[in-house]
Amino acid sequence: MKIKFNSSNRLGKSNFTNAGMTLIEISLVIALILGLIAVVFIGLGSYRQGADKAKCKMQLAAVQKAVRSAANMQNLNVGSTLASTDVFGAGLLMETEPACPSGTGVYTWAGTVPAIGTPYGNCDFAGSGATSTHVLAASDTTDW
Repeated sequence: MKIKFNSSNRLGKSNFTNAGMTLIEISLVIALILGLIAVVFIGLGSYRQGADKAKCKMQLAAVQKAVRSAANMQNLNVGSTLASTDVFGAGLLMETEPACPSGTGVYTWAGTVPAIGTPYGNCDFAGSGATSTHVLAASDTTDW
């Protein structure tokens, strides 16, 4: 027994429709993907700024600990002279002098043993927004 398969309906049109996407649908998908990529790149820029700020503060905190260690080892009081050449260098507390990760910020050192809560060094990087500055605030150094 043979089974006949007729792919046409009474009007002679195929029962199967063309599957696919129109040019407008493809354009919308591409535009949506490009929009998502743009959001990711914008987010990466602010992430990088935040990471630079955190690294800068960590480096300044490490310098502060080195200065406190030097003051304790040399029995120095607050206000005593402690040049950066006594802190940074081969065989000293820190082998190399840190640099701001932003590439444009410059560290300045006090040159004296600071009081508790006062940083020995600071960064002058101001950035483009209020949250991108690397300048230490009083709340950043309360336990220093």
